Amino acid sequence: MKRKLFPAFSLMILLSMLAGCLQLQPRFLPHHVGLEEEFQTGKYVPKIKNFFIVLDTSSSMSVSYAGKSGGEDSKLTVAKDFISHMNNTMPAMDVNGVIQTFGRGIEMPMQQTEIVYGRSAYSRSGLEESLNSINFLAEGNSPAGLAIRETGDTIGSIEGTNAVIFISDGEHLEGDPLAKVRDLEIRYGDWTCFYTVWIGNNPEGGLFMDKLAEEMDCGLSISVDKIASDVDMVNFVKQVFLTTDADSDRDGVPDSLDKCPGTPVGVEVDESGCPRIAQMDSDGDGVFDSVDECIGTPIGAIVDDRGCWVVKGVQFDYKKWNVNPQFNSNLDNIEDILKKNSSLNIRIEGHTDDVGSAKYNIDLSGKRAQAIKDYLVGKGIEPSRITTKGLGYSQPIADNDTPKGRSLNRRAEIIPVK
Repeated sequence: MKRKLFPAFSLMILLSMLAGCLQLQPRFLPHHVGLEEEFQTGKYVPKIKNFFIVLDTSSSMSVSYAGKSGGEDSKLTVAKDFISHMNNTMPAMDVNGVIQTFGRGIEMPMQQTEIVYGRSAYSRSGLEESLNSINFLAEGNSPAGLAIRETGDTIGSIEGTNAVIFISDGEHLEGDPLAKVRDLEIRYGDWTCFYTVWIGNNPEGGLFMDKLAEEMDCGLSISVDKIASDVDMVNFVKQVFLTTDADSDRDGVPDSLDKCPGTPVGVEVDESGCPRIAQMDSDGDGVFDSVDECIGTPIGAIVDDRGCWVVKGVQFDYKKWNVNPQFNSNLDNIEDILKKNSSLNIRIEGHTDDVGSAKYNIDLSGKRAQAIKDYLVGKGIEPSRITTKGLGYSQPIADNDTPKGRSLNRRAEIIPVK
């Protein structure tokens, strides 16, 4: 009995269909471990809270791309490969993501856009799965203006900084996308960057993509071929998503975006780093009552981050207890506050480095505290309002193994007493 064989032309059709299906799926790309490690160690932090990938799926994106792929893949396939490459380069960040397509697949009506991913917390696997769901052939018109407007509406309903990544060949874009990007700049320019990724054959499309990016103060325009390598993609991800900015006041807003630096720890802030709810600072010391451990500090007192009046800065020469004239201004501030607050008493604490015996340094630190008291009494402050205490080298604030550290430890501190 003879076996039945597929005719040659049937086999060719089958292989062609399989190739077409495979072409619609982004190629697997390994995750970039190095950037993940740098992120986890704190070298980088997210500079955005939300990202929006706006993807052109109109008919012009079905044309073969003549760039580095050599015309083997459609522009849509190259776009999906780019998104997959970016996704597998991004570290696991606490941000929200969206993929929005414009144009239409076979089953979508004309002039429609579609959110295929989000608005949800970003996950690498979730985005990749949604990207794979874009399995239709690119066709239809290009309602780019509608997609950008809808992205702007979404930005207006959420909080945080945003990155919009607009991917297209720049051809036949409808709905006045330039005006829509301009509107984004007017409404959300302080919190939104606009990036264009050009995947096209017509240089005029590339020029139009440049114009779109130029409408925003923040962002850039780039050809997909410029970010094809792993190194270039890492740099792109860093530029769009990450920053090395410190968050000095630990309010969750990088210093470069923080319009209220120095916000006390624990105070809830908005995306600009400013207190979300009006806070009360009843003693006017710059520390909100909600975190002030010393409410009632006298007006004019220099306070620490707890809101407490602990004045440091009076230092002494080795084995000396006389007050150097260079520190008189520190003490004049204390004098002024004491004269304005007649019921306020203070305790002066003297300190030393660790050179010498404990007994010697207790005595020396006591003399330093007394020298401060004598200065203030000489300025007219009642002696009964000031007590002194010598603590020796028991409370260093710096390393006694270095000359600089020992110098810092030879000091006096002035503590309010209620």
